[in-house]
Amino acid sequence: MYKAITEKFNNVKQREIAKKVGITEETMSRIINQKQNTSKTTAYCIVKMIDENAEIEKYFEKVK
Repeated sequence: MYKAITEKFNNVKQREIAKKVGITEETMSRIINQKQNTSKTTAYCIVKMIDENAEIEKYFEKVK
């Protein structure tokens, strides 16, 4: 599971990314605000929608 690094999402268009990734805006908000962890697959998709050259670790930290 992965937890968002909240401050990395300041200028992110949550609604647009959520729609492209296939999650609800509410889920996207919970992920960004660290109220919900997410799978590696979803974290990867979110990151690639923000920056196709970025790695997951730039926006998320792995939770044990």
